[in-house]
Amino acid sequence: MSNCSTETNPAKSKPLPKISVNGVPLDEALYAQELQYHQAGSFESALQKAGQALVVRQLLVNEAGASAADDEEAAIQKLIEEHTVFEDPSEEDCSRYFDNNSERFKTEVLLEVDHILLAAPKEDIDERHDAKAKSEAIIAELKEDIGLFAALAEQHSICPSNKMGGSLGQIGKGQTVPEFEKQLVRLPEGLAESAIESRYGFHIVRINRKVEGKQLEYKMVAEKIMHYLTQKASHLSIQTYIHSLVEKADIEGIHIGFSDENIVV
Repeated sequence: MSNCSTETNPAKSKPLPKISVNGVPLDEALYAQELQYHQAGSFESALQKAGQALVVRQLLVNEAGASAADDEEAAIQKLIEEHTVFEDPSEEDCSRYFDNNSERFKTEVLLEVDHILLAAPKEDIDERHDAKAKSEAIIAELKEDIGLFAALAEQHSICPSNKMGGSLGQIGKGQTVPEFEKQLVRLPEGLAESAIESRYGFHIVRINRKVEGKQLEYKMVAEKIMHYLTQKASHLSIQTYIHSLVEKADIEGIHIGFSDENIVV
């Protein structure tokens, strides 16, 4: 969307946790370097992701032993290949996945949308309340005369589209922020009964045209499903192997898991 903002960068001045693997501390310089590769909504989450990545790598290097001295990457890859075994998905597996998840295999919903964006910082409760009340008043006005949409967009919207009557043009999947898109695709054509709330504020929406996604045939996505299920089986096998290494290691300073909810301790 036009009024995009970026998340606050992690506070690099904060001290890094002291993490050790089998009594050997992780290099803080490597930890600080690893942080730049892990984007997250909070500093704690970024710490978890970076710390976990380094711990897992160290466990694999330790397991590889002397063979990692010359080429760590090659040694780790060989180790994973030797200890991760899984069965390739069958045609029946793929067909069953398609039947159980057919909603995922449709062409994109296309929308032609006008909106009026009333700005309200997500952390400001009072401004959020005022913006919501204002959106309700504007929607009531539009219900009386939808022809006022362009004028009201120019008057109230903080989106650059206000100079074009609030028009966002044609919107497809991934072109707007997720919380806006998720609600938008569920709406029918016409003026929405209530505003859509997003990180930017409240959006008064009019859908001028909606083209529903069409169901794809299995043969059109069979190869994609096969690839996905193979990757999933491979990932689960690798994860199981890494879990086995974690279980027998002495790790201090971080809880190793496979969820963003885990944080450094």
